[in-house]
Amino acid sequence: MPEQQINLGLDIPHSTEPAVVPQLRDEIAQAWGLPLGERVEIRLRDQPATFTGVLELLTAPAYPWNPRETLQLRIAGFTFNSPEIESWTSANLKFQI
Repeated sequence: MPEQQINLGLDIPHSTEPAVVPQLRDEIAQAWGLPLGERVEIRLRDQPATFTGVLELLTAPAYPWNPRETLQLRIAGFTFNSPEIESWTSANLKFQI
Protein backbone atom coordinates (compact mmCIF):
# COMPACT_ATOMS: atom_id res chain seq x y z
CA MET A 1 0.00 0.00 0.00
CA PRO A 2 1.53 3.40 -0.95
CA GLU A 3 2.46 5.76 1.82
CA GLN A 4 0.47 9.00 1.95
CA GLN A 5 2.23 12.29 2.51
CA ILE A 6 0.66 15.46 3.80
CA ASN A 7 2.20 18.82 2.99
CA LEU A 8 2.00 20.97 6.13
CA GLY A 9 3.63 23.96 4.47
CA LEU A 10 6.44 24.03 7.03
CA ASP A 11 9.02 24.58 4.29
CA ILE A 12 7.47 27.91 3.29
CA PRO A 13 9.63 30.76 4.62
CA HIS A 14 8.00 33.31 6.94
CA SER A 15 7.37 36.65 5.31
CA THR A 16 7.13 40.03 6.99
CA GLU A 17 5.25 41.35 3.95
CA PRO A 18 1.71 42.50 4.72
CA ALA A 19 -1.07 40.01 3.94
CA VAL A 20 -2.80 42.70 1.87
CA VAL A 21 -0.99 45.23 -0.32
CA PRO A 22 -1.02 48.80 1.09
CA GLN A 23 -3.20 50.33 -1.65
CA LEU A 24 -5.90 47.67 -1.18
CA ARG A 25 -5.54 47.87 2.62
CA ASP A 26 -6.11 51.64 2.52
CA GLU A 27 -9.24 51.22 0.40
CA ILE A 28 -10.60 48.63 2.85
CA ALA A 29 -9.66 50.85 5.81
CA GLN A 30 -11.68 53.69 4.35
CA ALA A 31 -14.72 51.47 3.66
CA TRP A 32 -14.73 50.01 7.21
CA GLY A 33 -13.63 53.20 8.96
CA LEU A 34 -10.64 51.52 10.61
CA PRO A 35 -7.02 52.70 10.92
CA LEU A 36 -5.47 49.70 9.15
CA GLY A 37 -1.68 49.90 8.92
CA GLU A 38 -1.49 52.56 11.65
CA ARG A 39 -0.20 52.38 15.20
CA VAL A 40 -3.23 52.42 17.49
CA GLU A 41 -4.50 51.47 20.92
CA ILE A 42 -7.51 49.14 20.72
CA ARG A 43 -10.01 48.19 23.40
CA LEU A 44 -11.97 45.02 22.66
CA ARG A 45 -15.37 44.10 24.02
CA ASP A 46 -15.17 41.76 27.03
CA GLN A 47 -11.39 42.31 27.40
CA PRO A 48 -10.04 44.17 30.43
CA ALA A 49 -6.77 45.15 28.70
CA THR A 50 -6.03 47.38 25.73
CA PHE A 51 -3.72 46.36 22.88
CA THR A 52 -1.21 48.74 21.29
CA GLY A 53 0.52 48.26 17.96
CA VAL A 54 0.00 48.40 14.21
CA LEU A 55 -3.51 47.28 13.22
CA GLU A 56 -3.09 44.61 10.54
CA LEU A 57 -5.63 43.13 8.14
CA LEU A 58 -5.05 39.38 7.86
CA THR A 59 -7.13 38.64 4.76
CA ALA A 60 -8.92 40.84 2.26
CA PRO A 61 -12.72 40.69 2.30
CA ALA A 62 -14.72 39.78 -0.80
CA TYR A 63 -15.32 42.50 -3.37
CA PRO A 64 -17.58 44.46 -3.69
CA TRP A 65 -16.89 45.80 -0.20
CA ASN A 66 -19.56 45.26 2.42
CA PRO A 67 -18.61 47.10 5.64
CA ARG A 68 -20.92 44.76 7.56
CA GLU A 69 -18.64 41.85 6.70
CA THR A 70 -16.37 40.74 9.53
CA LEU A 71 -12.66 41.43 9.06
CA GLN A 72 -9.91 39.25 10.51
CA LEU A 73 -7.45 41.59 12.24
CA ARG A 74 -4.28 41.42 14.32
CA ILE A 75 -2.49 43.80 16.65
CA ALA A 76 0.68 43.00 18.59
CA GLY A 77 0.32 39.30 17.67
CA PHE A 78 -3.26 39.10 18.99
CA THR A 79 -5.86 38.02 16.42
CA PHE A 80 -9.50 39.14 16.62
CA ASN A 81 -12.53 40.08 14.50
CA SER A 82 -13.65 43.61 13.64
CA PRO A 83 -16.97 43.40 15.59
CA GLU A 84 -14.95 42.79 18.77
CA ILE A 85 -13.57 46.37 18.67
CA GLU A 86 -15.14 48.57 21.31
CA SER A 87 -12.96 51.63 20.68
CA TRP A 88 -9.63 52.67 19.19
CA THR A 89 -7.29 55.61 19.62
CA SER A 90 -4.90 56.95 17.00
CA ALA A 91 -3.06 60.28 16.71
CA ASN A 92 -4.92 61.77 19.70
CA LEU A 93 -8.31 60.86 18.23
CA LYS A 94 -10.67 58.47 20.00
CA PHE A 95 -13.37 56.47 18.26
CA GLN A 96 -16.17 54.47 19.85
CA ILE A 97 -17.77 51.78 17.71
